[in-house]
Amino acid sequence: MTLRSFLLFIFAFQLSYGEPVKFTTTELMQNETRATVALLERLHISKKQMADVDTKEVIITYCENLDPGKMYFTQAEVEEFVSRYGRSLDLYLTRGNLTPAFEIYQAFRKHVEERTASSIQSLNQKVDLTQAGFFPTDRKKGNWPSDSKEADDLWSRRLRLDILSELLGDDRITNNNRNEPKQKPTHETKAPEVTPEKIAEAVVRLKKRYEKIKIYLSFDPQEVEELFLNSYSTQYDPHSIFFSQQSFEEFEIGMRNSLCGIGATLTDEDGYCTIKEILPGGPLFLSGKAKSGDKIIAVGQGKDGELDDIVGLRLQKTINRIRGKQNTIVKLLVESGDGSGRKTIILARDQIKLFNQMASARCFEGRNGNLGVVELPAFYGKNPDGTGSSPTKDVEQLIVKLKAMGIRALIVDLRKNGGGLLNEAVDLSGLFIPTGSILQVRDSQGRIDNYRDENAKVAWDGPLIVLTSKLSASASEIFAGALKDHRRALVVGDTTTHGKGSVQNIIELNRVFKELDIKSAVKVTIQKWYAPSGSSIQLKGVPADIIVPSVFSVLPVSESDLDRPLPWDSIPASLTKPDEGPWLKAPLSDNLINILKEASAKRQAELPEFSTLNHSIEWTRSRTNRKEVSLSLEQRRQERTDDLTFRGQVRNELNQFSKNSFKATDVKLDTALEQEKKEGPEYTNKSKRQSRIREPLEDEDWPDYDIQLQEAVRIADDWSKLVADKTSATTPTR
Repeated sequence: MTLRSFLLFIFAFQLSYGEPVKFTTTELMQNETRATVALLERLHISKKQMADVDTKEVIITYCENLDPGKMYFTQAEVEEFVSRYGRSLDLYLTRGNLTPAFEIYQAFRKHVEERTASSIQSLNQKVDLTQAGFFPTDRKKGNWPSDSKEADDLWSRRLRLDILSELLGDDRITNNNRNEPKQKPTHETKAPEVTPEKIAEAVVRLKKRYEKIKIYLSFDPQEVEELFLNSYSTQYDPHSIFFSQQSFEEFEIGMRNSLCGIGATLTDEDGYCTIKEILPGGPLFLSGKAKSGDKIIAVGQGKDGELDDIVGLRLQKTINRIRGKQNTIVKLLVESGDGSGRKTIILARDQIKLFNQMASARCFEGRNGNLGVVELPAFYGKNPDGTGSSPTKDVEQLIVKLKAMGIRALIVDLRKNGGGLLNEAVDLSGLFIPTGSILQVRDSQGRIDNYRDENAKVAWDGPLIVLTSKLSASASEIFAGALKDHRRALVVGDTTTHGKGSVQNIIELNRVFKELDIKSAVKVTIQKWYAPSGSSIQLKGVPADIIVPSVFSVLPVSESDLDRPLPWDSIPASLTKPDEGPWLKAPLSDNLINILKEASAKRQAELPEFSTLNHSIEWTRSRTNRKEVSLSLEQRRQERTDDLTFRGQVRNELNQFSKNSFKATDVKLDTALEQEKKEGPEYTNKSKRQSRIREPLEDEDWPDYDIQLQEAVRIADDWSKLVADKTSATTPTR
């Protein structure tokens, strides 16, 4: 063996056994670090300087980003890191020196190696699943173990938790192949039985998972750089971040929707790849087999490919495994977000069809006439080449069709609309008012721009309801806030909306700093937006006039649930008096709102469906607020059985309610009708069924009865009757 071959063998041996490879700051990293710091100081809305940033908090945030479950470091170690680097971190950043980031990461890697080996060794011993004990459900909000003894106890309980999670999950195959007959879903009624054989199988799976953790938590220098710089940038606000070249390329792909995949926005939660949002029109959306909050446990390639455990795998590596060439097969093992079970989903990768993100409508038969509902999943826009459509044009087309059906009131459903293009929110608002202020924007210099609708055309002048939830964010809040301030629409839904009132800008570093020859970028919050009344949307959102709650109202999904959000504030109003001239057939007044609110409150107190809704909300609240989970097998099996029983009860009640639901007719865009000619009517209908909000309790073949929407239709029906009665009373008889 030559000396060179021997040295290569030794290097490979060291890598395989986790020998740390020390990172150093490159010239490129120095420039990226300096550029990030400079752009945040120069452009951020807060005008915060580095001297105003708590650098000790940066170190703590970095340790949390490395160890979000607070399982590897101890409190004493973190305090030592803060003591060593906290006071001088500003000098490191000014010079572009990432030594603190690399040294803390090396300590983290050492703990990963040690804890992985210890966990695998513990699995060789019999684990007692009968003894009492608990594990905290949200380690991110807890403290690091005070010392190694407390850490050992925490890991011992984590081991039992992982075994129980393996044992109480089930694996039901569901296929997205249209050519194979669909099997009728089976509804479980009790937790699965646990046998010694199943325990042995769970131990084998966990050993494989723990072995992979050493690889999954092995970051390259650019990933460590990105993690560290974001620990600094998010001290400004949660939306200001640094993009490495790879991350920026992924971001651009997401903006263009140009890469084939499953059609989902994914996030990392304590080492689990979690579905944050399912994109309308994508393979996962069309399968109807998953929902927001579900966790992807394993990924396989091809229909018969082996499932590889991805728990603990960094998010980007998981995404790279899920994405691939169009029409190739990917297999996912998905665990329900409420812990109720697992299933394998087989999907064909595909381009995301923007058609399924477009507006859609239905015409409901109310007691006092027809009522229109327009559902808008996003404020999309035209493609870069100018093709495609816009929500404003699409909604206007649907309104024309609904008016031809004689609707007496209109509902715009934005409950699952997370935002989009600001200009489309302005244009869409203009469909319902002659002219006027829609939005105000203030930058870091205090300059205020007033976005106005100057098109006097009004597409709908009758009763108008905007249906919102805690998930309605950004551009949705612009639309709802503008129409509320103009007293043009009644806002119905959760207590308030998401509460994101900031604007970000993407700055490619090589366009600002010519010495950089790499495509990295910084996203900086440069503006805040305000409703015409001058009130900021930030944190407070747009409050509902009539509250009809959803289960999302008790989930931590709003802007205020993020770390270090910008504060609420206000500026002078751009709208002093709403235009309620003769053009408006259904003016809003405090008296009218109170009448509608009282009628809704009476129904919410008396109708059985609201008892079901309230029980579902309380079930969700109890799971969300649960501080710890039992480590006793029998107690966990009983909890699982109780959850399955409750789910079955809710399903049965919704099935009963649906027998008395308002009759509805689909109203489709011309482009949707053209699409149906190619794909068939079932394609569109399936997309519409899956476009409703999927709540934590929902599983396969969940009843299509939307309690919030049904009540919004009743409110619209009440309002249209009041308008008709008033018109009759003021019309002279012959």
